[in-house]
Amino acid sequence: MNPNIKIFLLCPVPESQKPINEYITLKDNFLVNWASLSKKSYYTKITNLYITFLIVSSFFTFPTFSFSQNNIIQYIIFNLLITNTFILLLFFSFFLSWYQIKQRFDISRLFYEESSWYDSQIWEKPFLLIKNDKLLKSQKIQPITQRLSRIVFIFFFFNILLEICLQVFN
Repeated sequence: MNPNIKIFLLCPVPESQKPINEYITLKDNFLVNWASLSKKSYYTKITNLYITFLIVSSFFTFPTFSFSQNNIIQYIIFNLLITNTFILLLFFSFFLSWYQIKQRFDISRLFYEESSWYDSQIWEKPFLLIKNDKLLKSQKIQPITQRLSRIVFIFFFFNILLEICLQVFN
């Protein structure tokens, strides 16, 4: 019998708690997998999401503003700020999800529960599995977390810029 198959068959960790299955679940999620798309598709989806939320936030904030020359600029900045904050939180949650999976691949011991009675167990990964996990982490997950961290920083600094602009026009 192939030793790789033996490792997976003898692994006591429940299927839902194995890092590879968590990775596959995350990769198949239609929202969270955006970071694994091509650059063009990724930025197109972000732009579409941003425009959609900008329109939605505009509808909700429209009745609260009285429109004059200065208030129109405030209204636009305020809507951009609401949209940007929501997108920032959304992508930060994506980043945390991918980062958690990355950490699960990084460790050599898996903590798992066989049942819901808090009977935690520890399973030491074999060397071959550690090697495969590190390869998967560096080739697939690391680029995704880097891409998400960049977009989170961009939205964060844009949020700060919008806050400053809102204070200036107040």
